[in-house]
Amino acid sequence: MRILGTDLGLDAPGATPRESSVVLLDAAGGVAAARHPRTIPDLAAAVGELAGSEPFLLGVDVPVVAPDRPARTRAVENPVLRRLGFRLPPAARPQAAIDSLLAALAVAGVPCLPYPDRDLRSSGLAEIHPGLSLKVLLWLGSAAAGEASHPAREEVFRAYAVPAYRRPPARRGDDWAERAAALDLVIRALGALPGFDFAPARDALRRAASGPDVERAASLFDASVIAGTARRYLKSPEDCVFLGDRKEGYVILPADGFVRRLAMRETRPVRSGLFPRDSLRARLAGAAEVHAAGLLDVPGRPHDTEAVFRRVPLYEFDNLDEMLWWKHCRHLDGPALPVEGLREVVVLLGREDVPEGRATPLQLVRSRHRTLSFRFEPPASWRARVPTRDGKTYAFRVVRAVYETLPAEE
Repeated sequence: MRILGTDLGLDAPGATPRESSVVLLDAAGGVAAARHPRTIPDLAAAVGELAGSEPFLLGVDVPVVAPDRPARTRAVENPVLRRLGFRLPPAARPQAAIDSLLAALAVAGVPCLPYPDRDLRSSGLAEIHPGLSLKVLLWLGSAAAGEASHPAREEVFRAYAVPAYRRPPARRGDDWAERAAALDLVIRALGALPGFDFAPARDALRRAASGPDVERAASLFDASVIAGTARRYLKSPEDCVFLGDRKEGYVILPADGFVRRLAMRETRPVRSGLFPRDSLRARLAGAAEVHAAGLLDVPGRPHDTEAVFRRVPLYEFDNLDEMLWWKHCRHLDGPALPVEGLREVVVLLGREDVPEGRATPLQLVRSRHRTLSFRFEPPASWRARVPTRDGKTYAFRVVRAVYETLPAEE
């Protein structure tokens, strides 16, 4: 799959269209090619040229998905502002532009979905805002990011702000020299990041001697940040957050465990009830083998049903106590684990597979607490690998799960 990023270059309504940038990444994350279209049809043609006949993921810096009902803000904008300290652009005006882009891409022969295809089969868009991505990337290199015991990490993170290197559309005069200095400081502060290539933007900035020159370098830099974030989401989704949903609006940003916890901490746990065995089999179709776990089904009592995963769900949890609370547990990759009737799971710690025989399965058993949570069972096996209440974040892969289900005819 080809990975591209574009700075759409939207200005105030009625303003003269300004130059945008679109970049194509190579397999190592370097910028393989760049174009500078001025109109949306030109951008669609450039995307078609760069992608060729391959499916692609195009990162864009405007709201891609907005709810059908008219609203001043999308649901995703409030948590981004409240939890992360970043104000997303409103969805009203850019929505016309994204509709035009989707139509132009279809006319150019490269139709795509308004969200990424995790199966890498269909082309799609990804809403990624360079300012938000830069805020997180600068935070990840900070001293406070690596200090888990910092007493005010949330306040420090929310206070991070990227120096203004883009020219506001309504601003009079041209402070291009100040903006060039700000862009240079941002690039130097980021340093060398795997999967991000700022060399083309740095070269353009080195030659900049006017407002349009600095704006082209800044646009190229934003497109590179967007493309690098899109690549990180496809290559290592555990290092990103998909915040929001595909229907009401979403945004993708880089993240570590702390940023994921900050962005998603208010997610309410899903109510856990029972549902029919056939429904469970349909939910996990293609991801797991579902079969009866008990030797005998007792009428009037829930049935034990086991799911053995072929496509392993990847999760992480915050080690805050001796129970794995689902509100402190986040889905990273693979199929999402249904929680209705979930009684116990067998997991392997870590994100990557290890040679056979070297990984030790660990068990989580549903606690008696009314809120969905799991206890480490037996505690001694977990404590040998995870220190109690260390406050860190641990990844785990679910290899097997046992559910209590109802028969289909009930």
